[in-house]
Amino acid sequence: RDSSLCLEDFAEERYWCSPRTGDLVYSKMDFGKMMGDLSIDKVRNLAEDAFNQVKPKNGVEARVYEVLSHKNWGASSTLMNEIAQDTFDYERFLIVTKLMWEAVETPRPSAWRVIFKGLTLLEHLVKNGSERCVDDARNHSHLLRNMEKFNYYEGTVDRGVGVREKSRQIVEMLGDDERIREERMKARQLREKFAGRGMAASNKGQSRSGGGGGGGGGRGSSTSGYGNSDAAWARAGSSTSGTRATGRYGGAVPPAK
Repeated sequence: RDSSLCLEDFAEERYWCSPRTGDLVYSKMDFGKMMGDLSIDKVRNLAEDAFNQVKPKNGVEARVYEVLSHKNWGASSTLMNEIAQDTFDYERFLIVTKLMWEAVETPRPSAWRVIFKGLTLLEHLVKNGSERCVDDARNHSHLLRNMEKFNYYEGTVDRGVGVREKSRQIVEMLGDDERIREERMKARQLREKFAGRGMAASNKGQSRSGGGGGGGGGRGSSTSGYGNSDAAWARAGSSTSGTRATGRYGGAVPPAK
């Protein structure tokens, strides 16, 4: 609309057309560089997140989609633990693993962040999820080994290094029964530590109001299998005192009545 504009202004891309008003807007930013930064891959990533956010989904799917987004930050440990607990229900386990493996097997290398987050979730489930998560991960060992060759560059930045390293770590862990046992028991102890703090705070509040309670029995010390068995999470929020070690992967389960 401004007749005073010369060809050099357009050639140097000093102006761009406002999609709202149709006016030519002056910009000191290199328009070509701005459009280059907003690549087709990044647009697709943004669109994918937007689609996943608005499409109908249940609570389990909503949690998994939140973890597996293209956003430039990771999920909270609380959310990851909620998904791990979901895996103790078989139907929820199927939902979680379906979405997780779809993320890991994303055919677009430019979605490297989602792939990395999928692997991070898998690692968390192996350590904190139901026993079937270990078997499921091992059934996909061939895929995880292929991920060790993953490559994707943004300019000169190697974005694939995190995916390669994470997949290598998971493959190594899955190949060592003792390592899995140790990792699952560490995870269980960490959860009990934080659960104990919450329970202590609750008991303190009850004692102030005149409440009280008795202690439980000791835990079994034997740890057959991989530790951190299903039943330890099956009754979420309940005490594990007076339990014994059993189950295919070991860990604490309620004693036989």
